[in-house]
Amino acid sequence: MSSLLHPVGHLPASVYWFRRGLVLFVLALLFFLIFQLFPGGGDPKKSAAVGDPQTSQTPQPSVKPSKTPTAKTSDKPTEKSSKTTPPEDVKCSASNVRVEVMPAARRVTSGAALNFVVRLDAVSDECKATVEPDSLTVSVTSGADLIWTTGHCGQAIPKATLVVAKGKEAASTVVWNGHRSGPGCLPGQPVAKPGTYVVKAEFSGRESVSQAFTIA
Repeated sequence: MSSLLHPVGHLPASVYWFRRGLVLFVLALLFFLIFQLFPGGGDPKKSAAVGDPQTSQTPQPSVKPSKTPTAKTSDKPTEKSSKTTPPEDVKCSASNVRVEVMPAARRVTSGAALNFVVRLDAVSDECKATVEPDSLTVSVTSGADLIWTTGHCGQAIPKATLVVAKGKEAASTVVWNGHRSGPGCLPGQPVAKPGTYVVKAEFSGRESVSQAFTIA
């Protein structure tokens, strides 16, 4: 025991204490490494559980989200019907039209022909106007004197069917030859003398406002 506490040798005592300390350090390091290699304390079940790869937890397979079908949108534009609705087959009457007549010129020379433009405008709903001598009459007067009328000369009215609607022009042109007229529209009637005259139109019993013009 005295040799352990008081080393004997030809070397200084500090050398022997250094060697003993080095041996103790090496032993402590060995024990530390052994415990690191076998952390289970020698239990074979725990060691096997650590070393056996089959007992390790296997990762769960990832579940891919199912694809939800999306509604396909058509690339083709919606075709709009280019067909327009035809007008209602309603016959125009005095209650659903307004009649206007205008001379093409306010002043003409005696014996010259003159055009009268008869226009029909819709008062309410759209309708069809049958223009013919039985439905349209155009007359020229001077005071109480009847100068000319399509009631005598029905051939002056061009027969036509007009669609009368708001915002749409529906017109017919009646030509006056500048002469007076009589029953049967016989030829050779005298020309209208210089003076002031008025023209008026009537369609299915609906009269227009009178329009004045001058013959020079």
